[in-house]
Amino acid sequence: MDDLPGGWTPEVVLGGQPDRVVVRARRPGEAPVVIKATPPAADWSSRAALRREARLLQAAQGDGVVRLVDILDRHGCTAIVLGFVPAGSLADSPAPDPDLVVAHLTATVDRVRRLGVAHGALHPEHVLLDADGHPRLCGFGGAHQTTSPDPDGPALAALIRTVRSGS
Repeated sequence: MDDLPGGWTPEVVLGGQPDRVVVRARRPGEAPVVIKATPPAADWSSRAALRREARLLQAAQGDGVVRLVDILDRHGCTAIVLGFVPAGSLADSPAPDPDLVVAHLTATVDRVRRLGVAHGALHPEHVLLDADGHPRLCGFGGAHQTTSPDPDGPALAALIRTVRSGS
């Protein structure tokens, strides 16, 4: 993807699917960001799904969640601009301090649930580690609004076992 909305220049493709791409990008003189964007000619359902993800991510903003920088909807392209978390995910490497990661993850998932949002896809690749080893949840594509008392409980328990096992 060569043309991103908002004047961002792509640096590297981090992943994607047929209906969206995830890239690290930057603007001159600014810190890098991660942009999840639909292609310019994406159908309405792909764009609507990304807007829905952005709304739920916005509702979950706070400690332990990747920072939402902007939501762009221009020229047939919808994009979510996120703060770049440089240390990678739990899928890439084990937690440097498993007890710290478990404590922060548990608090974050509980805080997000109290805001009425279930993450819906708690997996190691959706837990980014910042430079201090603190986890940041990302990947809110499977998120949904909830009133359930523990919608992510089984997934969180499995993620905690993964963190504690070191793999």
